[in-house]
Amino acid sequence: MKKGRPTIADVARAARVSVGTVSNFLNGTVPVKTETADRIQAAIQKLAYRPSVFARSLPMMSAKTVQAKEGNPRLLVVGHICLDYLCRVPVLPHRDDRVAAEHINKALGGPAANLAVAAAGVGAPYELQIDLATAIGDDGDSEWALAELLARNVNVLPIRRPIKNRLPRAIVIIEANGSRTIIHETFELSEIDLTENMEIAPANVRSCVHIEGFHYERMIPSIARFHAAGWKVSLHTAGLPAGSRTPAAFADLIGQVDLTFINDETFREVFDIRTPLASMLDEAEHILKRIKTRGDVVLTLGEFGAVVFKKGGGTTIEVPALPVTRVDATGAGDAFAGIFLSLWLHGKSLAEAARHAAIGASLTTTAEGAQGRPASADEIEALLPSIEAKTAVQM
Repeated sequence: MKKGRPTIADVARAARVSVGTVSNFLNGTVPVKTETADRIQAAIQKLAYRPSVFARSLPMMSAKTVQAKEGNPRLLVVGHICLDYLCRVPVLPHRDDRVAAEHINKALGGPAANLAVAAAGVGAPYELQIDLATAIGDDGDSEWALAELLARNVNVLPIRRPIKNRLPRAIVIIEANGSRTIIHETFELSEIDLTENMEIAPANVRSCVHIEGFHYERMIPSIARFHAAGWKVSLHTAGLPAGSRTPAAFADLIGQVDLTFINDETFREVFDIRTPLASMLDEAEHILKRIKTRGDVVLTLGEFGAVVFKKGGGTTIEVPALPVTRVDATGAGDAFAGIFLSLWLHGKSLAEAARHAAIGASLTTTAEGAQGRPASADEIEALLPSIEAKTAVQM
């Protein structure tokens, strides 16, 4: 027989739910279904469970939320927070080499966190209510991450704890030309659907749940739940599992999602395209016209900008990137999606959203770290004439 004080994991096992769901019930961070709450309460009473100091501290953290203006659209981002260690070197070393870095700095990262911060950074007149559903540990780095996100106008919903009870870590090696190599620990959130036990409130303002590719397969059942409540669903293919990187599986994905962001490398992999960029875009247009899509598809092209394929067909929207001196391209695709969503949720056209996103994502590459250079609406709009002029020359 097991001795000692019962833990939150013991309660989760007894109630047949995840640790994160028990945490949500205890802290009120996310609504829990009535039948689930009853099972948790019964397990707590049976085990005589008392919350830990960390569990008792979460309500205080969740109370420190960003107060959104009434009527602002809502963006719920589901995915990872990561601790990035940024190392700048002249060139990536070879095997058995030793190289001195100019510096090694700590920064907040993770695709979902990058996207949420970029969306929040746009600001007026495209302000959103932004919540990040993620895993948070009880270490000092987790507390630091919570404070950083709150300072950047992103609320955190601590759905569960990471298995190691700390943030996953990544090493980002940045070369002088802005190229980067990322070595990260295995992300653990993709094992579960982070929204399975959430009560989804009917959308009284324009609302969207954004899913990291890592979690798509687990969250397929929840997509219908969000749609039924009047929410839009968007997805960024970062981390999309191998099982969804086939033509048939990807066609099924864009048949369910209202807005899909995919980079050119992933698109080439899915459809086995090996032609130059211009031919690849033509081929992409033919492919997407044959597929019955629920929503629009945005193909990001890095330093070459992006192309939007409309769900109803018609002329594609091509936007160039802003010419900049690239320092670090980490998280540029995440920033593009976050900025695009901030305008899209405010009802702006696909062309407007794409132009803003292309400029903002370019600006993020001029500083180290995925979140080192957020772009505001004022900054982006001051640069719009240069993008519009470049677009006119290309046409």
